[in-house]
Amino acid sequence: YGQADFLSFVDEKPLTYNDVNEEIKKLKVLLTRHGIERGDKVAILSANMPNWGISHLAVTFLGAVVVPLLPDFHENEIENILKHSGAKGIFVSEKLMPKIEHIDCEEIGLCIKIEDFSVIKFTVDNPTSPVPANELVKEDDLATIIYTSGTTGKSKGVMLSHKNISANAMASRSVQEVNYGDRMLSILPLSHTFENTLGLILPMIGGACTFYLP
Repeated sequence: YGQADFLSFVDEKPLTYNDVNEEIKKLKVLLTRHGIERGDKVAILSANMPNWGISHLAVTFLGAVVVPLLPDFHENEIENILKHSGAKGIFVSEKLMPKIEHIDCEEIGLCIKIEDFSVIKFTVDNPTSPVPANELVKEDDLATIIYTSGTTGKSKGVMLSHKNISANAMASRSVQEVNYGDRMLSILPLSHTFENTLGLILPMIGGACTFYLP
């Protein structure tokens, strides 16, 4: 589906699958250069946008583990999750930046502004790092840790492999086919497994395009 539209804000020109793939390649190199390796945890704190999906895919294609954070989490909850997961990096939107400015989390060595992938903070810089290889990623590798909303106490982390996520998305096609040329509007937070599976992975499998409200 290289030339097909993939991700976009409403009323903007969509990024094609080829466009997204090129962004993923560049982001993988950036992550590797700043010390993110296979198995490392990388958080995402942002509202829905095309770069959310690109960040998610770059981390998982690298063999690292995504830790999505709900945008409405209190900064205390965010700090608890970052410490519990052992996250070494975080993608954060400009609007939500104040939520992490005062947290105490020494493990976070890399902070990236998600709107333009500019590096805000880093403790490792190795411009000679080798280009990461896709073959490191196995279907039973951990892909993401989804934290619950914490209504009955501290958030609990749910560990999902690449196979878990892909199997859920494939099974969903028996309920609703999503194919090349279809268009979807994603409204629920991508940090929810439900929206992540049905609003990002499912349309990607079928070659559809997902739109977000700015």
